[in-house]
Amino acid sequence: MLKKLSAIFAFAFCGSLLRLGLTAMTNHHLTTILLINVAGSFLLAFISKTLPTLIPLSEAVMAGLTVGLVGSFTTFSTFSMDVVTLLQQGALGLAVTYWLASLLLGCGAAVLGFRISARVTERA
Repeated sequence: MLKKLSAIFAFAFCGSLLRLGLTAMTNHHLTTILLINVAGSFLLAFISKTLPTLIPLSEAVMAGLTVGLVGSFTTFSTFSMDVVTLLQQGALGLAVTYWLASLLLGCGAAVLGFRISARVTERA
């Protein structure tokens, strides 16, 4: 259990720094969070389906990569706050567009991650 927690902590540190760096590089908050969450959806699907098939990884490392790295890189709470803030500001159209884009692109990215994983693991 300590190995798993340590791996999650170490990878989470990296994931949160990556998100912080990306958000600091742009003034387009909504777009950046959308792209981070879509990329995270793809990465979670791809990592969880591909890596265990290709290389032997411990449960601790897999938890570190998925829960730690991807979990801290993505941000559902920021997405939720952004939607509510937009609604409070009266930007209904933007709020609905952002919400739908996040949901559809995120799920689409996860499907793509699973499909690419299937192709990669077939060839291995």
